[in-house]
Amino acid sequence: MNHLPDILGVNERNLKLIYEHNPTQHYPKADDKLLTKEILQAANIPAPKLLYSYRYFFELDSLIEDLWGRADFVIKPARGRGGGGILVCDRFQNGQWFTTSGRPYSAAKILDHAIEILNGVYSMDNTDDAVMIEEKIQLHECLDKVTYRGIPDIRVIVFEKTPIMAMLRLPTKCSEGRANLHAGGIGIGIDLETGVTTSAKIKQRIIKTHPDTGAKLLGIKIPHWGTILNIAQAIQNDIPMGYMGIDFVIDKRYGPQILECNVRPGLEIQNINDKGLKKILSEM
Repeated sequence: MNHLPDILGVNERNLKLIYEHNPTQHYPKADDKLLTKEILQAANIPAPKLLYSYRYFFELDSLIEDLWGRADFVIKPARGRGGGGILVCDRFQNGQWFTTSGRPYSAAKILDHAIEILNGVYSMDNTDDAVMIEEKIQLHECLDKVTYRGIPDIRVIVFEKTPIMAMLRLPTKCSEGRANLHAGGIGIGIDLETGVTTSAKIKQRIIKTHPDTGAKLLGIKIPHWGTILNIAQAIQNDIPMGYMGIDFVIDKRYGPQILECNVRPGLEIQNINDKGLKKILSEM
Protein backbone atom coordinates (compact mmCIF):
# COMPACT_ATOMS: atom_id res chain seq x y z
CA MET A 1 0.00 0.00 0.00
CA ASN A 2 1.33 3.43 -0.95
CA HIS A 3 -0.51 5.51 1.65
CA LEU A 4 0.98 4.22 4.91
CA PRO A 5 1.17 7.68 6.59
CA ASP A 6 -2.57 8.07 5.97
CA ILE A 7 -3.55 4.71 7.49
CA LEU A 8 -5.57 4.92 10.69
CA GLY A 9 -4.31 2.47 13.31
CA VAL A 10 -6.22 0.66 16.05
CA ASN A 11 -4.94 2.81 18.92
CA GLU A 12 -5.69 6.07 17.16
CA ARG A 13 -9.13 4.82 16.16
CA ASN A 14 -9.90 3.87 19.74
CA LEU A 15 -8.57 7.07 21.35
CA LYS A 16 -9.61 9.74 18.85
CA LEU A 17 -12.76 8.28 17.36
CA ILE A 18 -14.43 5.65 19.51
CA TYR A 19 -13.68 7.11 22.95
CA GLU A 20 -14.24 10.73 21.91
CA HIS A 21 -17.25 10.35 19.63
CA ASN A 22 -19.11 7.24 20.83
CA PRO A 23 -20.75 7.74 24.27
CA THR A 24 -20.57 4.46 26.15
CA GLN A 25 -24.14 4.78 27.45
CA HIS A 26 -25.35 4.33 23.88
CA TYR A 27 -23.28 1.23 23.06
CA PRO A 28 -26.18 -1.19 23.71
CA LYS A 29 -28.18 0.51 20.96
CA ALA A 30 -25.68 -0.89 18.46
CA ASP A 31 -24.24 -3.89 20.30
CA ASP A 32 -27.61 -5.54 21.02
CA LYS A 33 -29.15 -6.31 17.62
CA LEU A 34 -32.59 -6.85 19.13
CA LEU A 35 -32.50 -3.36 20.62
CA THR A 36 -31.13 -2.00 17.33
CA LYS A 37 -34.04 -3.63 15.53
CA GLU A 38 -36.54 -1.89 17.83
CA ILE A 39 -34.87 1.48 17.27
CA LEU A 40 -34.80 1.06 13.51
CA GLN A 41 -38.44 0.00 13.42
CA ALA A 42 -39.51 3.01 15.48
CA ALA A 43 -37.59 5.30 13.11
CA ASN A 44 -38.98 3.60 9.97
CA ILE A 45 -35.48 2.59 8.90
CA PRO A 46 -35.56 -0.65 6.87
CA ALA A 47 -34.07 -3.84 8.30
CA PRO A 48 -34.62 -7.58 7.71
CA LYS A 49 -37.85 -8.80 9.29
CA LEU A 50 -37.53 -10.41 12.71
CA LEU A 51 -39.46 -13.70 12.72
CA TYR A 52 -38.73 -14.95 16.25
CA SER A 53 -36.52 -14.15 19.22
CA TYR A 54 -35.59 -16.18 22.30
CA ARG A 55 -33.95 -14.72 25.40
CA TYR A 56 -34.54 -17.60 27.82
CA PHE A 57 -33.91 -21.34 27.64
CA PHE A 58 -37.54 -22.28 28.29
CA GLU A 59 -38.53 -20.30 25.18
CA LEU A 60 -36.47 -22.70 23.04
CA ASP A 61 -39.17 -25.34 23.63
CA SER A 62 -40.98 -23.86 20.64
CA LEU A 63 -37.93 -23.29 18.40
CA ILE A 64 -38.17 -26.42 16.23
CA GLU A 65 -41.94 -26.10 15.89
CA ASP A 66 -41.52 -22.45 14.89
CA LEU A 67 -38.99 -23.34 12.17
CA TRP A 68 -40.38 -26.67 11.00
CA GLY A 69 -40.96 -26.67 7.24
CA ARG A 70 -39.53 -23.17 6.81
CA ALA A 71 -36.65 -23.09 4.32
CA ASP A 72 -35.32 -19.53 4.25
CA PHE A 73 -34.22 -17.92 7.51
CA VAL A 74 -31.16 -16.66 9.38
CA ILE A 75 -30.21 -17.59 12.94
CA LYS A 76 -27.93 -15.14 14.70
CA PRO A 77 -26.84 -14.06 18.18
CA ALA A 78 -28.15 -10.67 19.27
CA ARG A 79 -24.75 -9.64 20.61
CA GLY A 80 -22.47 -11.56 18.28
CA ARG A 81 -19.05 -10.51 17.08
CA GLY A 82 -17.25 -10.94 13.77
CA GLY A 83 -20.07 -12.86 12.13
CA GLY A 84 -19.76 -15.75 14.60
CA GLY A 85 -22.79 -17.92 15.26
CA ILE A 86 -24.72 -16.88 12.15
CA LEU A 87 -26.47 -19.63 10.20
CA VAL A 88 -28.08 -18.79 6.86
CA CYS A 89 -30.48 -21.55 5.85
CA ASP A 90 -32.05 -21.79 2.41
CA ARG A 91 -33.44 -25.32 2.17
CA PHE A 92 -35.55 -27.73 4.25
CA GLN A 93 -35.57 -31.35 3.14
CA ASN A 94 -36.29 -34.68 4.84
CA GLY A 95 -36.49 -33.11 8.28
CA GLN A 96 -33.18 -31.25 7.96
CA TRP A 97 -32.19 -27.67 7.22
CA PHE A 98 -29.32 -26.81 4.88
CA THR A 99 -27.16 -23.70 5.03
CA THR A 100 -26.19 -21.76 1.91
CA SER A 101 -22.87 -23.63 1.93
CA GLY A 102 -24.76 -26.95 1.81
CA ARG A 103 -24.11 -28.03 5.39
CA PRO A 104 -27.00 -30.06 6.92
CA TYR A 105 -28.51 -29.27 10.32
CA SER A 106 -30.86 -31.65 12.08
CA ALA A 107 -33.41 -30.41 14.61
CA ALA A 108 -31.02 -31.44 17.40
CA LYS A 109 -28.15 -29.48 15.82
CA ILE A 110 -30.30 -26.39 15.37
CA LEU A 111 -31.36 -26.59 19.01
CA ASP A 112 -27.74 -27.12 20.15
CA HIS A 113 -26.67 -24.06 18.17
CA ALA A 114 -29.41 -21.95 19.77
CA ILE A 115 -28.34 -23.14 23.23
CA GLU A 116 -24.75 -22.13 22.45
CA ILE A 117 -25.97 -18.66 21.49
CA LEU A 118 -27.93 -18.26 24.74
CA ASN A 119 -24.87 -19.42 26.68
CA GLY A 120 -22.87 -16.55 25.15
CA VAL A 121 -20.49 -18.69 23.07
CA TYR A 122 -20.60 -16.10 20.26
CA SER A 123 -21.28 -12.92 22.24
CA MET A 124 -18.75 -10.10 22.27
CA ASP A 125 -18.11 -10.47 26.02
CA ASN A 126 -19.02 -14.17 26.47
CA THR A 127 -22.07 -13.33 28.56
CA ASP A 128 -25.64 -14.61 28.13
CA ASP A 129 -27.11 -13.72 24.76
CA ALA A 130 -30.38 -13.96 22.81
CA VAL A 131 -31.30 -15.87 19.65
CA MET A 132 -32.69 -13.99 16.66
CA ILE A 133 -34.43 -15.59 13.69
CA GLU A 134 -34.67 -13.24 10.72
CA GLU A 135 -36.23 -13.49 7.30
CA LYS A 136 -33.57 -14.40 4.72
CA ILE A 137 -32.77 -11.67 2.24
CA GLN A 138 -33.80 -12.20 -1.37
CA LEU A 139 -30.70 -10.86 -3.04
CA HIS A 140 -30.87 -8.11 -5.64
CA GLU A 141 -30.08 -9.53 -9.07
CA CYS A 142 -27.17 -7.12 -9.61
CA LEU A 143 -25.26 -8.77 -6.77
CA ASP A 144 -26.75 -12.24 -7.13
CA LYS A 145 -24.99 -12.72 -10.46
CA VAL A 146 -21.51 -11.95 -9.11
CA THR A 147 -21.46 -13.65 -5.71
CA TYR A 148 -21.08 -17.22 -4.49
CA ARG A 149 -24.14 -18.55 -2.63
CA GLY A 150 -24.41 -16.43 0.54
CA ILE A 151 -25.48 -12.82 1.02
CA PRO A 152 -23.06 -9.98 0.15
CA ASP A 153 -23.13 -6.90 2.35
CA ILE A 154 -22.02 -3.30 2.12
CA ARG A 155 -20.09 -1.59 4.92
CA VAL A 156 -20.31 2.20 5.12
CA ILE A 157 -18.11 4.08 7.60
CA VAL A 158 -19.85 7.21 8.88
CA PHE A 159 -18.26 10.01 10.88
CA GLU A 160 -20.56 12.66 12.36
CA LYS A 161 -23.31 11.96 9.80
CA THR A 162 -20.90 11.97 6.86
CA PRO A 163 -20.10 8.74 4.95
CA ILE A 164 -16.32 8.62 4.54
CA MET A 165 -15.56 5.16 3.11
CA ALA A 166 -17.40 2.09 1.85
CA MET A 167 -16.81 -1.44 0.62
CA LEU A 168 -18.73 -4.40 -0.75
CA ARG A 169 -18.04 -7.81 0.81
CA LEU A 170 -18.72 -10.94 -1.24
CA PRO A 171 -18.93 -14.55 -0.03
CA THR A 172 -16.73 -17.21 -1.60
CA LYS A 173 -16.46 -20.98 -1.50
CA CYS A 174 -13.47 -20.53 0.82
CA SER A 175 -15.54 -18.40 3.23
CA GLU A 176 -18.35 -21.00 3.15
CA GLY A 177 -20.83 -18.49 1.79
CA ARG A 178 -20.09 -15.83 4.40
CA ALA A 179 -19.27 -12.21 3.55
CA ASN A 180 -16.35 -12.29 5.98
CA LEU A 181 -12.94 -11.02 4.86
CA HIS A 182 -10.97 -12.95 7.48
CA ALA A 183 -12.69 -16.19 6.45
CA GLY A 184 -11.74 -15.68 2.80
CA GLY A 185 -14.47 -13.37 1.54
CA ILE A 186 -13.76 -10.70 -1.06
CA GLY A 187 -13.48 -7.01 -0.19
CA ILE A 188 -14.29 -4.51 -2.93
CA GLY A 189 -13.76 -0.76 -2.66
CA ILE A 190 -16.65 1.53 -3.60
CA ASP A 191 -16.36 5.08 -4.91
CA LEU A 192 -18.50 7.14 -2.55
CA GLU A 193 -19.70 9.64 -5.16
CA THR A 194 -20.77 7.17 -7.83
CA GLY A 195 -21.38 3.92 -5.96
CA VAL A 196 -19.18 2.07 -8.48
CA THR A 197 -16.70 -0.62 -7.40
CA THR A 198 -13.06 0.34 -7.92
CA SER A 199 -10.74 -2.36 -6.51
CA ALA A 200 -10.99 -5.91 -5.18
CA LYS A 201 -8.89 -8.04 -2.85
CA ILE A 202 -9.04 -11.45 -1.26
CA LYS A 203 -6.68 -12.05 1.66
CA GLN A 204 -4.55 -9.05 0.61
CA ARG A 205 -4.27 -10.31 -2.98
CA ILE A 206 -5.54 -8.06 -5.77
CA ILE A 207 -8.11 -9.70 -8.03
CA LYS A 208 -10.41 -8.58 -10.85
CA THR A 209 -12.81 -11.52 -11.08
CA HIS A 210 -14.59 -13.70 -8.54
CA PRO A 211 -12.58 -16.92 -8.05
CA ASP A 212 -15.72 -19.08 -7.95
CA THR A 213 -18.16 -17.41 -10.33
CA GLY A 214 -15.72 -15.76 -12.74
CA ALA A 215 -17.78 -12.56 -12.58
CA LYS A 216 -16.03 -9.22 -13.10
CA LEU A 217 -15.74 -7.30 -9.84
CA LEU A 218 -14.75 -3.82 -10.98
CA GLY A 219 -17.17 -1.28 -12.42
CA ILE A 220 -20.25 -2.68 -10.65
CA LYS A 221 -22.83 0.02 -9.97
CA ILE A 222 -24.29 -0.62 -6.51
CA PRO A 223 -28.11 -0.41 -6.69
CA HIS A 224 -29.89 2.23 -4.58
CA TRP A 225 -26.57 3.90 -3.73
CA GLY A 226 -28.08 7.28 -2.92
CA THR A 227 -30.60 5.65 -0.58
CA ILE A 228 -27.85 3.72 1.19
CA LEU A 229 -25.88 6.91 1.87
CA ASN A 230 -29.00 8.76 3.05
CA ILE A 231 -29.88 5.98 5.50
CA ALA A 232 -26.27 5.83 6.75
CA GLN A 233 -26.42 9.53 7.55
CA ALA A 234 -29.88 9.46 9.11
CA ILE A 235 -29.28 6.57 11.49
CA GLN A 236 -26.96 8.63 13.69
CA ASN A 237 -30.02 10.62 14.76
CA ASP A 238 -31.41 7.49 16.40
CA ILE A 239 -28.19 5.72 17.39
CA PRO A 240 -26.07 8.69 18.53
CA MET A 241 -22.57 7.43 17.79
CA GLY A 242 -20.23 9.79 15.98
CA TYR A 243 -18.17 7.01 14.39
CA MET A 244 -19.84 3.85 13.14
CA GLY A 245 -19.68 1.10 10.58
CA ILE A 246 -23.13 0.42 9.13
CA ASP A 247 -23.74 -2.83 7.26
CA PHE A 248 -26.36 -3.03 4.51
CA VAL A 249 -27.84 -5.76 2.37
CA ILE A 250 -29.95 -5.14 -0.74
CA ASP A 251 -33.19 -7.09 -1.01
CA LYS A 252 -34.75 -7.32 -4.47
CA ARG A 253 -38.19 -6.70 -2.94
CA TYR A 254 -37.50 -4.04 -0.33
CA GLY A 255 -34.25 -2.37 -1.38
CA PRO A 256 -31.47 -1.51 1.11
CA GLN A 257 -31.81 -3.02 4.60
CA ILE A 258 -29.60 -2.41 7.63
CA LEU A 259 -28.05 -5.61 8.94
CA GLU A 260 -26.27 -4.07 11.90
CA CYS A 261 -24.44 -1.06 13.29
CA ASN A 262 -20.89 -1.42 14.56
CA VAL A 263 -19.45 0.84 17.25
CA ARG A 264 -15.92 -0.46 16.63
CA PRO A 265 -15.67 -0.97 12.86
CA GLY A 266 -12.54 -2.73 11.64
CA LEU A 267 -9.84 -0.99 9.66
CA GLU A 268 -9.33 -3.45 6.80
CA ILE A 269 -11.61 -1.26 4.70
CA GLN A 270 -8.59 1.02 4.19
CA ASN A 271 -6.58 -1.72 2.51
CA ILE A 272 -9.55 -2.69 0.37
CA ASN A 273 -9.92 0.90 -0.88
CA ASP A 274 -6.16 1.59 -1.11
CA LYS A 275 -6.57 4.76 0.93
CA GLY A 276 -6.30 5.72 4.58
CA LEU A 277 -8.95 7.14 6.86
CA LYS A 278 -6.52 9.43 8.67
CA LYS A 279 -6.21 11.92 5.80
CA ILE A 280 -9.94 11.86 5.09
CA LEU A 281 -10.73 12.63 8.72
CA SER A 282 -8.08 15.38 8.94
CA GLU A 283 -9.71 17.22 6.03
CA MET A 284 -13.16 17.27 7.64
